[in-house]
Amino acid sequence: MMLVLNSFAVTTDVAQQMSFAFQVGIGIATILAAFGLGLLLRRLLVRRLHKTVLDNWIIQTLGILIIIVPTLLGVTGALAIFNASLVLTTLTENFFPNPHLAIGTAWSLVETILILVLGNGVARTVRGMMTRSLGASRVDINMRTFFARILYIVILSITGFFILTVWNVPIGIPVAVLSAFTVTITVAFQDILKNLVAGFYILVERPFYIGDQINVTSGMITYVGKVEDIQLRATRLRLTSGEEVSVPNLFIFSNAVINNTHFGERRSLLVLTMPQEDFDRDETTSKILLLLKGYQEVLPKPDPIVMVNNYEDSKVSLQIRFWVATGQVIDISNVVYELHNLFANADISVREPL
Repeated sequence: MMLVLNSFAVTTDVAQQMSFAFQVGIGIATILAAFGLGLLLRRLLVRRLHKTVLDNWIIQTLGILIIIVPTLLGVTGALAIFNASLVLTTLTENFFPNPHLAIGTAWSLVETILILVLGNGVARTVRGMMTRSLGASRVDINMRTFFARILYIVILSITGFFILTVWNVPIGIPVAVLSAFTVTITVAFQDILKNLVAGFYILVERPFYIGDQINVTSGMITYVGKVEDIQLRATRLRLTSGEEVSVPNLFIFSNAVINNTHFGERRSLLVLTMPQEDFDRDETTSKILLLLKGYQEVLPKPDPIVMVNNYEDSKVSLQIRFWVATGQVIDISNVVYELHNLFANADISVREPL
């Protein structure tokens, strides 16, 4: 009789374990299904909202919220599948001996995440609005970038103080920590701070603008490229060869910078060397000037000039000076090609622009 009872008890325990495992599996499947539904709804919502005027951070925030709603419903359904009170009791006894403290900490974490998302979103939105509004007021792009970044940093700082209030941290503690941290950073990262100061100088003084092509030279190193962005630590250039380089602002601040596109025109200088017997002062000069005036890319003012530069070894060297628009420097090659066809025995070299 005792053997039968023991067998029955074992069978009952196995059945209960199998039933519990089945309930847990169904609960997990319910949660995953709800989460998948949330992802599908987020995808449809984001795709729809991208066609509106809403900022991207608002769209992404709404996308996260729409995932949370069905996920919470899935968790509720999973708890309803099996004995919710037993699960909650187990979790409370094993993981949350102090439920009030756990709930308060969890709520503080939720508030922190929401404040971070909201603060970053507001900072990005205000930065974009300021950039657009200052652009409509014809404020140059350097100053727009400078003011927008300052406002972005200020809003993020305010967000940080809100987070401190959520965790009941006195303001004096982070101020003291920040002061000590500032002293340490100032001593340990002097070069970085110098680059930051130089970055502010470039944004305020405006030796060049975003979109200009510049030459930065120090010793044997020369960078030639289009300014893509002026950051606080470095300036990003797209080199004429296609690569991107980040030049430290201190490097730009401490060396000569040539702005190739500050003015609307650039001078071109060609040197043409030909045998003296092929050279006629009036005829050769008139042919070159007539050729230059036939090109729309060659500016009429200042006037093109042809000058005799050198007589040496039975050859005469001519300097040909003319001006082209800044964005049409590449058209110099067409002028060189036509000069070669006009004077087949001449040597032609380009001196400016490099």
